[in-house]
Amino acid sequence: MGAVVIFSIGLLFLFSVPIITSKLAVRLGRSGKKWFLIGLALPVVATIILFFLPDKSKE
Repeated sequence: MGAVVIFSIGLLFLFSVPIITSKLAVRLGRSGKKWFLIGLALPVVATIILFFLPDKSKE
């Protein structure tokens, strides 16, 4: 039982940063699915890169 809980918490942390990255990307007018996949590969780096890209939602 304890291993299942630890595994579940690990998955939660694994997917939390890419989900946040994809939600931020959608707000900035970019593809959420694409940025979710980038966030899986480079979790923190993708979010930092996204902050420096121009906002496309106002176009």
